[in-house]
Amino acid sequence: MPGGRGRAAPQVPRLRRRGRGIRLRLLQPRLLPPDRTGGGRRRPPHRVRHGLGGRQAAARLPPDPGARLDPLLLAGGAAADRAVRRRLRLPQETASRRPGWTRSAMTLVRQLFEHKLGRPVSTGEVVDLPFDLCWGSEMTVKWALDILRDSGFDDEYVAAGLAAQRERTAFVFDHVVPTHTASMASILVELRRFAREHGIRVFDVGYDGGIQHKILIEQGLIRPGDVAVGADSHSCTAGAIGSLATGIGSTDLAMALVRGSCWMRVPEAALVRFHGSLRPHVQGKDVALYLCGLIGVHGAVYRSLEFGGPGLASLAITDRLSLSNMAVEMGAKYGLFPTDGVLADYLGADVDHPDFTVDEDDAEYVDVIDVDLGSIEPTVALPFSPDNAVGTHQLQHLLRNWGEYEGREDLMTGVAPLARRANGNGEIPVDQVFIGSCTNGHLEDLRVVADVLRGRRVHEGVRTIVIPASQKAYRAAMKEGLIDVLIEAGCYVESSSCGPCIGIKSGVLGKGEVAVFTSNRNFRGRCGDVDASVVLASPAIAARAALTGVLAPIGDRSDYYADEDAVRRGIEELFALHSAREGRAALPDSEDRLPATAASDTAGRDAHAEGGSLAWVFGDHVNTDVILPGVFCQIPDPAEYKKHIMAHAGNQAFLDHYAGTGHDLTGSVIVGGANFGCGSSRENAPMGIKASGAPFVVAHSFARIFFRNALNIGLRLVEVGDFAHGIREGDRLVVDDERGELVNVTRGTSAPITPPSAFERELLTAGGLVAYTGARVRAQAAAV
Repeated sequence: MPGGRGRAAPQVPRLRRRGRGIRLRLLQPRLLPPDRTGGGRRRPPHRVRHGLGGRQAAARLPPDPGARLDPLLLAGGAAADRAVRRRLRLPQETASRRPGWTRSAMTLVRQLFEHKLGRPVSTGEVVDLPFDLCWGSEMTVKWALDILRDSGFDDEYVAAGLAAQRERTAFVFDHVVPTHTASMASILVELRRFAREHGIRVFDVGYDGGIQHKILIEQGLIRPGDVAVGADSHSCTAGAIGSLATGIGSTDLAMALVRGSCWMRVPEAALVRFHGSLRPHVQGKDVALYLCGLIGVHGAVYRSLEFGGPGLASLAITDRLSLSNMAVEMGAKYGLFPTDGVLADYLGADVDHPDFTVDEDDAEYVDVIDVDLGSIEPTVALPFSPDNAVGTHQLQHLLRNWGEYEGREDLMTGVAPLARRANGNGEIPVDQVFIGSCTNGHLEDLRVVADVLRGRRVHEGVRTIVIPASQKAYRAAMKEGLIDVLIEAGCYVESSSCGPCIGIKSGVLGKGEVAVFTSNRNFRGRCGDVDASVVLASPAIAARAALTGVLAPIGDRSDYYADEDAVRRGIEELFALHSAREGRAALPDSEDRLPATAASDTAGRDAHAEGGSLAWVFGDHVNTDVILPGVFCQIPDPAEYKKHIMAHAGNQAFLDHYAGTGHDLTGSVIVGGANFGCGSSRENAPMGIKASGAPFVVAHSFARIFFRNALNIGLRLVEVGDFAHGIREGDRLVVDDERGELVNVTRGTSAPITPPSAFERELLTAGGLVAYTGARVRAQAAAV
């Protein structure tokens, strides 16, 4: 994350209030000159707000007497108007516009909801939203089918529902294929048979397969304006093409398969406004990591993260796909781009679509974040979180001058483990490089890597794994000769799949290894041993690491910093940003100490006899790979899940206690900080906690998909804000439903619980989404 560019001094982020949100400005002033009309104000980007008449259109089209007239234009009417607008990069007029209502004055997410429902919606409203496509992987479909089997629904109802959704459903096998165990192979046999019986389309090994978030867009199954729901957290990738796409869990998928819709809450929206253009060696992945480092993995929780600004035109579709893909790493429900000329060129002239535009001034954005693309240097994310983002020049300075920074309390996490491996030049030796995943397995990414490696060999001892995100990208790379370049350079090229990203089947890391991945998550233990480290990076940085054997800067430092002092100032700002984002005032010593009456040995005690459930405390941003490591999620069995919950959390006292009770948390409660349950949409994590017998989970706040999945299975979540940070391990907690409070019996304190919405209460009262849906189905049948 750069502190400045050229000879400009680093800019400290300035916070400005805008409505209820915070406006975070990160502009380098000289990139946007003041309005020359005076007053020092900046001109807003030009937007066309009016309709387009025939004469006006003709005047704007370049005269070309010799050109063949497009039959579509000769035909006139609405189709001709849309075609002209697409060519001129103008907003489209759509049938959903009504007198007195301007859709562009709304956030993109509201535009998309209203486009689908055909009526106005309000932020916070819960709607039953029909989808255009729903899908799952072998890791999530199996559990969805088991839920359907055990739902108690009539077989005819299920069969009719599946038939009605047949054309809007897909199974994509991409996580562990070709598979590596007999048990998973048996599951795949079952899923393939089920798909054949019900006429559901399957994307399997080879053929037109690949990673779901790549192939469903690539093959046109998701289009602008579509509602797309996938049982995978990175389903938000399709927001890059103007689709209302988001991730769901297996219970949601099970109900969607027979109902054709999902419950959705219309979220608030934050706008990221881009200025300028990317510099050489910088890709969309660098921007995504930079932004994640700026706002944190909780910066957009349950929001729609929307992208606009004059710099948008410089971002290619692959850049946008990376940004939308990683929106979930910032907590977002959606990562949405408008439908503009870049998208029109990508889709081609034959594809017609509704238009969705960003109104930067009038739409109700709770936050506006201005970002200068030209000031972003090649960026990486250090272990063990995508928001541990740092510019490569900054990282090298840190490691070269480690003596200045070692031991600092505000040192950003992830630096110290790598510093022990760094050489004297501030470079980090790496053991493995993985180039691929739904974030960066595109043909354009393979071209970048081939350009670096052409005519060269990867560094001895660096395992370099390249996996195109789709078979189509693989074949195109073969035709261009890219695969030959990669193989001759010493890379291992594998058929399209998720590969090492999930850490189950291929490219699994061993104890103490350091790897550079172009994927989207680097949680502890996700990609192998808990003591392995993954650095997230762009394909350009990863290819350079494969070639040289070390993680090091690319590009010229002078493009971003005037001198070493400028780099140092940028690092100080970076530390300040991380501290401000994550820091909390510590409790006074007198409050931090447990009262004398608190139990010192809690194993086996009756929680109710002590006056509440025993608290086991974990930190902020506890992700689903920590709650239940993915390696234990292959077989759908909650009784097995519960044996491994919090296995990678690093709390040995908890693990000893939990093993001593026979994996029973009936008298205990898990307490998290902010953003508990971030990461994957796998429902296994809340399932494991519920199977353990824990009566509820307490946290400052919960990640969106975990919150949704817990609600769907009837696991109670207790959200108490900053009060959670004052709970200490060994405290006794009681939920007082009459007062709507969480009581810390040990400390004699209490705090109000964030109340559930009316719909959430209905779900909890029913016992979860399956029971809730069943009651509605029976009521509808009785009314006929």
